Amino acid sequence: MFQEIDDNMYILLNNVAGVKLIEENGKYHWLFYTNYPQPLKSKPFDTKEEAIVWFKNLKYNFYRSKE
Repeated sequence: MFQEIDDNMYILLNNVAGVKLIEENGKYHWLFYTNYPQPLKSKPFDTKEEAIVWFKNLKYNFYRSKE
């Protein structure tokens, strides 16, 4: 299942090996580690809580699609 992680950037969630939440310039981003040489960065979030809620919804939608 493809998921939009930033404006016009989609990732195939089946290929994600790991994720990491980082803070950069006062904004929060998720890094998605795949077989691509560099991690793919999500859209920016203003708060850590907003980023966590977004990721929880992403995980929920992914696992729900497998049912």
